[in-house]
Amino acid sequence: MSRQPDTNDLRKVLIAHAQQQQTLDYKSLTKLLGITPPNSIHQTTQLLEACQQDDALLHQPQLAAIVISKASDPIPRPGFFQTLKNLGIYSGSEQGAEAQMWHQNELEKVFEFYR
Repeated sequence: MSRQPDTNDLRKVLIAHAQQQQTLDYKSLTKLLGITPPNSIHQTTQLLEACQQDDALLHQPQLAAIVISKASDPIPRPGFFQTLKNLGIYSGSEQGAEAQMWHQNELEKVFEFYR
């Protein structure tokens, strides 16, 4: 049985995408990490939330902003923004223009930071 991926594995994948200035959807990330059902998206989300906490503590751009939803707007799912709220980083809406604007700004910071 293989080991479960951890935040180090997650960060390697996300940093590689950031260096290429590319986003990634949740399902693709789950596959790249080798996380299999059941609860694969939930497991991936838990890793992303831990990454968000790490970035907040380190005062770095939110690397998890690389991961976007394939449905509707190409921004992270509402849980991403909820985690930011819990961390005291963001206080706006979890969807719509405000979330899109914040995400775009953060994505630019991530791309610049990992260039």
